[in-house]
Amino acid sequence: MDLGIKNKVAFVSGGSKGMAREAALMLAADGCKVAIVARSQGPIDEAVALIRSRGGQAMGYAADLSTRAGVKEAVAAVTAEFGSPDIAISNVTNNIAGDFDDVSDEEFEKIFSIYTMSVVYLAREVIPEMKRKKWGRFVAIGSAAAKEPEGLIHHMLANTVRPAAVGFIKTLSDEVAKYGITCNTVAPGWIGTDNMHEYLEQKVGITRDKVGEFIGNRIPAGRVGRPEEIGSTIAYLCSDLAGYISGEWIAVDGGKHAAAF
Repeated sequence: MDLGIKNKVAFVSGGSKGMAREAALMLAADGCKVAIVARSQGPIDEAVALIRSRGGQAMGYAADLSTRAGVKEAVAAVTAEFGSPDIAISNVTNNIAGDFDDVSDEEFEKIFSIYTMSVVYLAREVIPEMKRKKWGRFVAIGSAAAKEPEGLIHHMLANTVRPAAVGFIKTLSDEVAKYGITCNTVAPGWIGTDNMHEYLEQKVGITRDKVGEFIGNRIPAGRVGRPEEIGSTIAYLCSDLAGYISGEWIAVDGGKHAAAF
């Protein structure tokens, strides 16, 4: 399928690994100039090399996207090499876990900055140029837990702050729709990334060989999701074809969430 985004500039936060990496690969395959922005240079270089080996255009930049300064610096670097981003994917996470009595007020503030303010910071930097060009796609990778918190993994912090980012994206989408800009949240469920496996093993004591038994029987699809299933959803939302989808929270969770809508 031709997504109609050849030569668009895509800023992919956290694009060196997991779900965002799959989105980056798909956007590059459709002709986007892809900027992989994450914390660690090694995985960034690997993702960039893979895209280039497939004939795509890519650059990499290491930055802390949970800070306003880090986002501003990264967007400036991407703009200098490829031009201002037409597509922006926000994906900044942290695995601080614990129940209410285990976490501090300072950790609540830290996680709010990581999960919510990182989305605000990226929007601040990319939306003005999208408005000028009368076209843009902004996608936040969130979590199905924003609607139906997952109690088994003791993630009080993320369960609390994720809905704020969803509210921001919805409100922003209403403000910028008249400029040809769409803003959406993709909400993954249990997706088989290295990060998911590490979290379950370290925080819950579930090893890789037990994940299917632990999770699969709680999901109608009967299995953990694949990163490319999230990547393809993101890529479509970034397409020219998806111009009438905006302000949505889209669960990709194998049917796990119980609500009908």
